[in-house]
Amino acid sequence: MSIKTKHTGDYIMYFTTYDYPSQFRATVTNFTKRTLKATAKFFSSIGASIVKGQQARADFWIINNMSNKQLKDIGITRGEIKQRFYGTDNKT
Repeated sequence: MSIKTKHTGDYIMYFTTYDYPSQFRATVTNFTKRTLKATAKFFSSIGASIVKGQQARADFWIINNMSNKQLKDIGITRGEIKQRFYGTDNKT
């Protein structure tokens, strides 16, 4: 936005002019930046969730394939594995 003056007789008239292409470019640029940032955050959170789930499955597999002696050493029984990992009953 810029202000231009026009001298007419005894007074000065002020006109506000707008640079629409520049304003449009700035608006589109800001919108694009916000959209890309939100999209990156979305996919990053999905990636983090996948990694967390994969790690939980790997840990469950490792503990589930331990011998009874190894399980006794860490203080759990084979029947408690699912309950400890998922907080569910062993009945399902």
